[in-house]
Amino acid sequence: MSNPPNVIVKLSDTLSLCEYQNPNSGHFGFWLYDETRGMNLSMRAKTAQDAFVEAIGYYQERLNSVLNEYNQLKTKVDAFIGQFAENDNYE
Repeated sequence: MSNPPNVIVKLSDTLSLCEYQNPNSGHFGFWLYDETRGMNLSMRAKTAQDAFVEAIGYYQERLNSVLNEYNQLKTKVDAFIGQFAENDNYE
């Protein structure tokens, strides 16, 4: 069983920054936990700032992934709807 962190800072309702100070157990550094995602966004960061930078990097990558998936789906939906859309040219 792992040891609890030495310091826990509740940043918001869903974000916690934990600091471990026991290098003998392999648990040292900062962990940033997001309860919304149910995961650590950063683990073993050397500083709290490093933990935040890792978290921002994760969310940037995730945002790009979601946007790409959205654009692919939108293209497919637009093409499907385009098959049934009325032609606006009345000649």
